[in-house]
Amino acid sequence: MSAKSDVLIVGAGLAGGLTALRFKKAKPELSVMVIEESKKVGGDVSHTWSFHDTDLNSGSREWLEPIISHSWESHSVVFPRFTREIRGGYHAVRSDDFGKVLEAALGSTLRLNSKAIRVTDSSVTLENGETITANLVIDARGQLLPSKHAGFQKFIGFDVETVEPHGLSSPILMDAACPQLDGFRFFYLLPWDANRLLIEETYYSDTPTLNEDRISRSIENYAERKGWKIAKIERRERGILPIPMTGEYIVHSMAGEPLPIGTRGGYFHATTGYSLPDTVRMAEFLTSLPELSTATARQAIVKFRKPFLSRQRFYRMLNRMLFMASEAPLRYLIMQKFYEQPIDTVERFYSGRSTWADRLRILSGRPPVPVAKALRSFSESSVTARSAHVERQPQKGEPPTDQARESSRGSSGGVNPNTGSEGNA
Repeated sequence: MSAKSDVLIVGAGLAGGLTALRFKKAKPELSVMVIEESKKVGGDVSHTWSFHDTDLNSGSREWLEPIISHSWESHSVVFPRFTREIRGGYHAVRSDDFGKVLEAALGSTLRLNSKAIRVTDSSVTLENGETITANLVIDARGQLLPSKHAGFQKFIGFDVETVEPHGLSSPILMDAACPQLDGFRFFYLLPWDANRLLIEETYYSDTPTLNEDRISRSIENYAERKGWKIAKIERRERGILPIPMTGEYIVHSMAGEPLPIGTRGGYFHATTGYSLPDTVRMAEFLTSLPELSTATARQAIVKFRKPFLSRQRFYRMLNRMLFMASEAPLRYLIMQKFYEQPIDTVERFYSGRSTWADRLRILSGRPPVPVAKALRSFSESSVTARSAHVERQPQKGEPPTDQARESSRGSSGGVNPNTGSEGNA
């Protein structure tokens, strides 16, 4: 069996789905097919993806409007030293709503429950033996976690219905006025209506381990402290995202390979974990190309991605400061200091477009970490040197770690992190 499409996308998560929607709107004359291994768009676990008004231009927000589940006019952050309200639109996309729009747009060319076993720059072979050919083949299957040189943003969230109105009218992106456990810890809140909201507990941690029982109890205790009695839990989310300290996660497409986009290609904000803005920019870029093939797109992206790669180096440096220079219980001090910056600096940071002036402003003043450690975090080589030292020095009486064994064989390993909502920093 065989089929053909102009554009073939493997993966119906955020990156694959948004790119397909953009092609359908901007290039309606092209045939677009999306292959997804899971039984529903976004995979088998619920997701929430979010973005700020200032992350995108007005034209981008216009074509995204059908997938937006809810919008607010402001949000706030809470730290031990202050609470700050930030005016400006904030938007959320729930995977269920996103799936309905994508299914309506693609119809039978959205192939769910279809596993790709071989993907090249011109074809995809499915587990049932069918081969689909295309001019442009895009790999949007999500990213493999690096086995080293990364911290982790991990979270569990409950969509809950409360017995009485919860009283929250706008999101709280960080409520860090809580005991700091397992690194930087905060709660992320999105009110859907008077009696429904998302409560997520998020960590910037050294390990990807999620203690689901403990965190579930912690979320319920947080709701109780707020005076919210939970009538029922409507939906659950969980996620483990890499917070990279080096550039090893960035994938460069080679001849014969499909074009990687979204987190598969490293197109996400290295510090916050947000990927929607960069996914939108990539989708708009691909649909603007005069000639559409995997080879021409691969060549064109080299120039397109240069500014993105330059800015991500700065965000990875901030990650090194967060994970290497700061003691785990004091990491919140770095984010607390950041949120004292002017609002335009904060906005450009989240959009992944920090200027040189922004970078100097963020780094100015006495850092909330030891100065010597802060200076060492400026270089990516400090990460690889630390990892090499750790691998050479197992704890007394303990065998080498699995990671050390993998490194000795030259294999990076990894697991798929696309199992929850958008990054919540």
